[in-house]
Amino acid sequence: MSASLNAKPVTRRLQSGFTLLELLIAVAIFALIGLAGYKLLNSVIRTYEHTRDRSDSFSQLQTAVSVIEQDLKQLTRRSIRDELGDPLPAFSVNFRGGLPLEFTRTGSWSMMAGKALDDTSSAADTGNTNTGVKQRIGYRLQDGELQRLVWLVLDRAQDSKPQVQVLLKDVTDFSVRLLGESEWQAFWPVENQQGQIDFRTLPRGIDLSFGHKKYGRIQRIFAREGI
Repeated sequence: MSASLNAKPVTRRLQSGFTLLELLIAVAIFALIGLAGYKLLNSVIRTYEHTRDRSDSFSQLQTAVSVIEQDLKQLTRRSIRDELGDPLPAFSVNFRGGLPLEFTRTGSWSMMAGKALDDTSSAADTGNTNTGVKQRIGYRLQDGELQRLVWLVLDRAQDSKPQVQVLLKDVTDFSVRLLGESEWQAFWPVENQQGQIDFRTLPRGIDLSFGHKKYGRIQRIFAREGI
């Protein structure tokens, strides 16, 4: 009798857990959270890639315009001879069925009061040095690419081939206009009143423009005093 009075009452432990329905609801919630997180991350990645692509494309556009500008700022009056020994002008645009733009430029650029050193002035006049190295440069549009051509020699041999640099893609058109004595024209050089051509003459102004699929019309105008 005493043993039964001293015995502790036995408590029944109830085992608790999740039902199948609760597990399914929890899995569904986690799946929705994961899907939302994936979509957000994917959207961020696509936005970053789009921004990077546009930034790279705009950087290429800036580089192309800068290269053209530096080339035209270093014009010189040095005419050359082609592969057959015929003379070519120092600066030409659509000359006798040739390139839309071709010219001779100096290898270095000396400045004085905002003016470039050319064959009409000397290095001593500017107080700077000019190496005298010259290059023959050409521009053309081919298969939607704005290409820059560089010849390693000025007076060409029959096997002289230019190095081709792709400046910009997705270009739709490329045109150059020149300012002569009083009017704009699409060809250079032109004959004078005596029917002669000066192969060393340079235009007073250059209007260069091209179309781009992303950025539309790009136009730059260079005055002779600034090149």
